[in-house]
Amino acid sequence: MSALRRPRLPAEIFRRCGAVGGIALVLLLSVLTASPELHHLLHGQADGATEEGCVVVQFAHGVSVTPDTALVAATPVRWLVPSRPEIIALCLTSPRYLHQPERGPPAS
Repeated sequence: MSALRRPRLPAEIFRRCGAVGGIALVLLLSVLTASPELHHLLHGQADGATEEGCVVVQFAHGVSVTPDTALVAATPVRWLVPSRPEIIALCLTSPRYLHQPERGPPAS
């Protein structure tokens, strides 16, 4: 089966649709920013003054609204020091032979 005909997973389809929707939203806001007539047509019978909360105006000025994450209380973190087993003695001795008997050089 070729790579073009492989079955799509639902998560992959959802991710791709979200990406297409985001691109479409940015393009729509760009067009509404560039054309004042379309922007006024979007608002309908509203007065000609630009609103402070208008998404098109905020997009044109580069304003991005972020959620208030500072208001969320952080959960307390407990600092735990991992305990290590104590080393009683360190024995440094030279090996009896260079290779283990079963791991020696091949016999010729």
